[in-house]
Amino acid sequence: MTFNNTTTKDGIIQDCEFWLFASNYGQITSNTNLLNTFTSLTNRALDSVTTAILEADDRWEFDDTTYTDYPIATTDIVSGQTDYVLAVSHLKVLRVEWLGPDGVWVLGAPIDLEDMTVARDEFMATPSTPIYYDKLATSIFLYPTPNYNATGGLRVYYQREPNYFQSTDTTKKPGFATICHRLVPLKACYDFAIANNLSDKITVLRDEIAKRELELRNFYGRRNKDEILVLRERNRGGFFWGEPTY
Repeated sequence: MTFNNTTTKDGIIQDCEFWLFASNYGQITSNTNLLNTFTSLTNRALDSVTTAILEADDRWEFDDTTYTDYPIATTDIVSGQTDYVLAVSHLKVLRVEWLGPDGVWVLGAPIDLEDMTVARDEFMATPSTPIYYDKLATSIFLYPTPNYNATGGLRVYYQREPNYFQSTDTTKKPGFATICHRLVPLKACYDFAIANNLSDKITVLRDEIAKRELELRNFYGRRNKDEILVLRERNRGGFFWGEPTY
């Protein structure tokens, strides 16, 4: 579903006109204020759908397909520097890796301030090759502090916000599965209906959203059907879902 198609009438904006104005097309596209309003509502709907996808996806991590790069941030490791600011918008940090002084990539182990039994500045205070990383605000902190330089030596894998629409967009599409696109105009219309007390629309839109959200969660929760998870025994008893078998 494209953002705005006044010819074929199958765009997101046209679907909003279908649900709210009984297919009286042009009510939004011919009104600059309304078009800007629905662009904003559509972007809030993208936020909502993305949140639902991130809650539902499993081992196949979601990323908006309209981005032209991968969600991997890279920066230099600087000797003596503990704090590395994330220069990208991110919703979830999936993993952190860094290049050791021997040129071998290391998978970092996450740690939290609550895990440190000493003051943060005293935790692994002797500079060396990092072992742990902590996420704090918009930064990654490495412990111990690196005692070497490495160009492009820090990599952060993350999940990010959706790629938002502009009011001038036409052929741009939401960056998730096509079969779930209609959730975007439905959610935009629902917010508009609530704000404008369109009681005859609210219930219908709410029920339609609930049905399609269930479809979305089922779809994204089952995308990794090519993996077969097996039960593995814990060291201290009990079982857990382990790595997939192939």
